[in-house]
Amino acid sequence: MKHLIIFLSILFLSTKIFGQGSGVLYMYKNSSGLLWKTSGNDKVNPKYDGEIINGKPGGVGRLTISEEENYIGEWKDGEKHGKGSYTFSSGANYEGNWRDGKKHGKGTFSWNNGNKYIGEWKNGI
Repeated sequence: MKHLIIFLSILFLSTKIFGQGSGVLYMYKNSSGLLWKTSGNDKVNPKYDGEIINGKPGGVGRLTISEEENYIGEWKDGEKHGKGSYTFSSGANYEGNWRDGKKHGKGTFSWNNGNKYIGEWKNGI
């Protein structure tokens, strides 16, 4: 678990230094889904900092929703996709695989009371 966070942090920092197409985007939700813009309010809009492909998160980056809630990991077409770690505002945490913005594949969900589920996920379930 710690190794994934360390790996993703190093990968994220190295892509910020050496990668091209990185920057900041703000997430907006509308009836069609998610919309990513280059301007926003840090106190209102979730903020993405990382690699950007075609105006959307792509590659490695960090989404900060609040001081307690964030996602660090891989992205594709503006969705969490690949390996990543999501810390919820409740203190719970999921580390593992994502596909199309949902938990999918091997992963570990840890509740803040110490209980864990380690196993397979499919479409977020």
